[in-house]
Amino acid sequence: MSPKASAAALGERGRGHDTTSDRRLAPASRRVLADEVADAIREAIFSGRIDLGQRLIEEDLATMLNVSRGPVREALALLTQEGLTKIERHRGTTVAPLSVGELHEIYSLRSSLESLAADWVCRNATDEDFAHIASVLGGFDALPSPPTRPAVAALDVEFHDAIFLAAHHERLYRAWGGIRSQIFLYLVNRGALRVDFALTWRGDHDELLQVLRQRKLVAARKFVEVHIDGSYKRALAASGAQKAQADDGDIKGPA
Repeated sequence: MSPKASAAALGERGRGHDTTSDRRLAPASRRVLADEVADAIREAIFSGRIDLGQRLIEEDLATMLNVSRGPVREALALLTQEGLTKIERHRGTTVAPLSVGELHEIYSLRSSLESLAADWVCRNATDEDFAHIASVLGGFDALPSPPTRPAVAALDVEFHDAIFLAAHHERLYRAWGGIRSQIFLYLVNRGALRVDFALTWRGDHDELLQVLRQRKLVAARKFVEVHIDGSYKRALAASGAQKAQADDGDIKGPA
């Protein structure tokens, strides 16, 4: 049973291992398995089956996913690089809680990264790059009606990922990869999407694409900054509302 199959329940038990008769291939096999374990844990976090702020115990995850602790340890290291998990001295690895302080850091970084990406897209993007961005945008029309918040959030991240790819800036794309998963969580769980996303998402992002196609650096940078700032302010307002509710005892915050 693969980690991906086990991820649906994150509770099925069993044992499995990956072997190869050629020692030269063994490290690659371990890396692939670690990637699959990371995919399973990431999806469990995205879907809410693992809570924000929850402690992650290697032995428990290994049992749930039918793998040894080695791939789990590697997977958690990958997720820590993405900012989805963090290592605390006395608690071990926990899921990032998405605090207001983290919101400030992530969105200030995102604004800088996407402004730079806009510059490089205006200079370097090919017709094929713009066609790829447009094809991602067109994916909105294929979503179930009415579209769900997780589905639109996933498409939003894919759209911005396509912009970073079109910049043809390898280090910039890697930097974006360090916050991409956290951005998805803010869109799904922290109100960064517009409330009327079903009506406005496609038009907003089509306008962004058209600005980039014009290759006007100043206009593109300004549009991106306003676009990201809107998402930041929505997430900030939602975080404040959630904190107020938690203080009143109406809801419970992450453990």
